[in-house]
Amino acid sequence: MKGIKEGFTRRGFIKATALIGLIGSVIPDVLMPKKLFAAAESGKKAANPKSLTPEEALHIPTVDIPLIAEDGSLVPITVSVNHPMTADHYIKSIYIVDDLSPIPSKGLYRFTPANGEAYIATRIKLAESTNIRAIAECNKHGKWEGDADVKVTIGGC
Repeated sequence: MKGIKEGFTRRGFIKATALIGLIGSVIPDVLMPKKLFAAAESGKKAANPKSLTPEEALHIPTVDIPLIAEDGSLVPITVSVNHPMTADHYIKSIYIVDDLSPIPSKGLYRFTPANGEAYIATRIKLAESTNIRAIAECNKHGKWEGDADVKVTIGGC
């Protein structure tokens, strides 16, 4: 065959391909850690979670998740925001994040005033015990963050 360098064997090709694949799988983890992406999305937090100001109580999402999840493959979660849903003041979206997961984004849910309330009930996969964050975005007051801890006994990812 013309165009192929003599001495480049099939075995050499396979070794080179394996080396390129290994390097390609290691470099992204070293150069771009998982937490870099998830941590980029955040919102205002309560100054004192036990005593919320009226503005915080109106905007900070409530995350309801079991304290202990026996199986991380299907963990029920509800997120709600006690906020009015009027045409000029409403919750635009809720974003659920697990910073420790291989896939940090657990869902982005969009709302309009026609929804009547900002409420989500779903199931998510969790690989390990973690802190789940919910970020609610108000059309007037920006992003607000609530969270909850969950202990996972058997990982689902």
